[in-house]
Parts: sequence; C-alpha cells; structure tokens
Amino acid sequence: MKALLDTKALTAALTAFDESLACATEQKPSADIYRQAEKRAYFAVDLAALTELGARAPEQCFSQRFAEAVADVLQNPDAAIEAGKILKHDRTTTVAKIQVMGLSLVIKRYNRKSLLHGFTRLWRTTRARRSFDAARWLLQHGILTALPLAFIENRSFGALNHGAYYLSLFHPGDNLLRQLNSGAIKNHDFDALLSEFKQLLRLLRRANAAHGDMKISNFIFHSNRLCVLDLDATQPYKRAWQARRAFRKDLARFERNWVGSDFESVVAEFLKNF
Repeated sequence: MKALLDTKALTAALTAFDESLACATEQKPSADIYRQAEKRAYFAVDLAALTELGARAPEQCFSQRFAEAVADVLQNPDAAIEAGKILKHDRTTTVAKIQVMGLSLVIKRYNRKSLLHGFTRLWRTTRARRSFDAARWLLQHGILTALPLAFIENRSFGALNHGAYYLSLFHPGDNLLRQLNSGAIKNHDFDALLSEFKQLLRLLRRANAAHGDMKISNFIFHSNRLCVLDLDATQPYKRAWQARRAFRKDLARFERNWVGSDFESVVAEFLKNF
C-alpha cells in the first residue's frame, strides 16, 4: 500500500486551524511517527515532502500531533470510515466524514466491483491518485476544491476489494443540487455562479482536460465561490480529439442539470460561448 501526503496542503490547513504553527523552527519532522505504517506490507509513506514544510514545528506543536493522527488514519482507513459519519455508500464508493483533532476530514474508499475488476485495476492509476492529482492541479490554477491531504493505494493481491482511499479536508455547504431544489440559488446569485463555472470550463478547455462528471451534486456554491468535487474522472488528454470529445460530454452533462429549471434558458445561452 502506498500513501502520499500533500504536505503543503496540510500546512495550509494547519495554519488556518491552529496558530501554534507560528512557533516555527528549523527542526525537521521526525520519520518515527510513520514507522509503524512503513512496516505494513504494501504500505509506504513519502516522507521527503515533509521537509518542504514552510513552518517546521517541534514535537510539542499542533502540527506534530496532527501528523500522528493522520498517520493513524492512513494505517487503518477502514476503521476510520466505520467510526465516522457515512455520507455516501454504494457499490463503487464509500464516503465518510471523520474528525481528526477537531478538523473535519473526508475519506473516500473506492470499492472494487468484483475480484476480476480488482485484479484488472491492480496496475492502473487508481481513482484515488487521480483525484489527488486533479485537486492539486485545480488549486494551482485558482479553482477551489476540497483540500487534498493524502491518498492510499493498495496493490496487494490480498486486497482486491478495497484498493484505494482518498483523504481531503471537509468543505462546508450543501451541494448545488440541494441548493437548487431548495430554492437557495436566486437570480442575483446565478451570475456569480456562472462566472465561476466559466473559469472552470475555460481552464479545462485550455488544458485539454475534462471533469468527467458534471452533475451539479458534484459542486458546492458557498460565499460566491464554486467548489469542485468528485475528481476521480478528471484528467488531461494527450490527443486533442479526445479532449474535445470529453469536453463536449462535460458541456452536455452540465446543460442537462438545468432542464426544467428557471435557469434552463440562461444556461443554454451561457454555453454558446463554449
């Protein structure tokens, strides 16, 4: 099992949560807190990035304790899911909200559909890795998404049912589908919402990429900012024709969200720009 921590994202979360990180020091984070995790078969943690932390905190600071707690989650993600609040559970995914030292995190488990499905995906890029990479890429380009903290890949033959996990910071707010059904999205909000979608769609088109699942339940609109979720199908394409086809599918799926709503004609006019 392989786990990677996005420590820059972790630092940002910690800085926003606890100002004890201000007691910066040149002491490097200890690798001992991950020692037990590294002893497990098929489990490794990339510690090199930890040395890149902008604020290197001593052991008595919050960051060290939080890192230990995250390491516990990475060592036994199924136990963390069982102890958390289940947000979604179906054949392909299980999503739970968990608490780690007062911070709300979300852990998503990608379930194997069958033993054969698990076997065929052992050597492919996992959806957890794809989500992690896509989240970092979106943030680098100014698109808001839930802060990515880690992903876990289990490529052992003994774990064909549960192959990968993705850990991120919980982002508050109802998804856009619930907001639309409840009438929370008003006309004066909609211009700001479309402006956020325009930024996302322009980025995807410019980068020859696609989100892959543009259901509005995969977005949160909060404080006039769009948060993009469910990134396991998000990817760039090497061939331009593949990118154009995937992008057109994104546009078509996005337009279907608004059929029958008060905003149907507005969205149809908006999409003419793409």
